[in-house]
Amino acid sequence: MQITVADDAPDYYDVRNPSARSGNNGDKLLLAGREGSSNNYKLTLGSVVSEYTTPRHRHNFEQVRYPLNGDYGYAKDKVIPEGWVGYFTEGVYYGPQTQKQGLRLINLQFGGASGNGYLSKRQRQEAYAALAKRGKFEKGVYTYIDEKGQRHNKDSYEAIWEEASGRPVVYPRPRYEDCIIMNPANYSWVSAGPGVALKWLGTFTEGETRIGFVLLSPGGKIMLDSRRAPEIIFLTRGSIEHAGKVYPKHTAFELEVSDGAVTIAGREESEFLRVQLPFVEPLRPQ
Repeated sequence: MQITVADDAPDYYDVRNPSARSGNNGDKLLLAGREGSSNNYKLTLGSVVSEYTTPRHRHNFEQVRYPLNGDYGYAKDKVIPEGWVGYFTEGVYYGPQTQKQGLRLINLQFGGASGNGYLSKRQRQEAYAALAKRGKFEKGVYTYIDEKGQRHNKDSYEAIWEEASGRPVVYPRPRYEDCIIMNPANYSWVSAGPGVALKWLGTFTEGETRIGFVLLSPGGKIMLDSRRAPEIIFLTRGSIEHAGKVYPKHTAFELEVSDGAVTIAGREESEFLRVQLPFVEPLRPQ
């Protein structure tokens, strides 16, 4: 099990691992998965320092985005309002996106049902360094000149992924027409025992990615049962107790398959975002 309190989390981007986009979204690295695993992931808390923008693009991985403060512009004339949840499935275009100064955003990126996985920080920074010797990154685009003097432009993440993977990126056929934007306030809480309520927003793709919330009353306890794939929880308000230790608002937990059942108790009224990552291995071609 990994546990990280946001105030203690390191910066994700640094001199050795610079952002390939335009602007500074102040990402703090809360949790990271296992390099090379099909459902490897990265959980960050962004606090936008200067306006952060990207061109329209798509990915071969999935994302769950949750604005804590401020609205998040994920495409032209489209926003995820504060407190709503966005599910960005692999292969679906979004953008141009704009993250305005002051926005605080939870962003979970992870390998989806296609089995393409997700790059680790080490893989990303090594690929970035190699590409920077042959071209430049600017405003979310990587530009280089080939041996014939021909200029090429490529989405920055696409360029990094291909450099790290050693093969051209192949995007999965979109399983959904667009990003799925959900308003949790319009869902009802469902009792799950004394002092415990659940609010599942949805289950997605054949990998069964599941997104929802848990509400604990003071003294309420929930047992998060054994799981087929890692589960990520992020405490959005209140404080909780686990294994005799109290954790404050904005603590992130990774529950691995090997962790088995985990019990969490509310010290006060507490709520957390809960994401069950996809069960990918059985879906990969044999």
